[in-house]
Amino acid sequence: MTQYQTMIGIVVKEGVNLQSMNLFRKSRLTGWLPQLNYQVWILATGRLLSQMGSGFTLFYAPIFFVNQVGLSATAVGMGLGSQSILGMVGRVMGGSLSDGRFGRQRTLLVSAVVSAIACFILAVATNFSVFVIGNLLLGFGTGLYWPSAEAMVADLSTPAQRSEAFALNRLCDSLGWDWGLSWGGC
Repeated sequence: MTQYQTMIGIVVKEGVNLQSMNLFRKSRLTGWLPQLNYQVWILATGRLLSQMGSGFTLFYAPIFFVNQVGLSATAVGMGLGSQSILGMVGRVMGGSLSDGRFGRQRTLLVSAVVSAIACFILAVATNFSVFVIGNLLLGFGTGLYWPSAEAMVADLSTPAQRSEAFALNRLCDSLGWDWGLSWGGC
């Protein structure tokens, strides 16, 4: 590949201006938006949607598991809190995997698969043990996600754009979480 270079799993022809790979071109409507790589915008949109789902679910999970499944409020609180136990392990492993031979994209894929399995387990949970197993797996999957996602944002942005790229992603995290909790309570 003499006239091509690989950047984050994408083959780019040499001489291609990576700045031209922006999702939003300067116009009167979108000129105020940061001119970032389109993949940063995709990650930010994914975070917004994911956090909306998390916020919405966090609002309804205690109500559902207490009223429909029959768990006590204390058990539900302990089960939801158990996510952080394997979440810490997932973050350490996620950082090691994404920086190592496994790579960022594969780590994100494993994170999505583990989180999907955890959500399925939570959907069929009928007792405290299964509820805790689902939450532990969800915490692990979420923990795997964050180091790889943060590293990808850094990889996809130039040093001059890095602050804006991280700010956009954090804004989407916060808005998604807030909107999910708010709409869950409506």
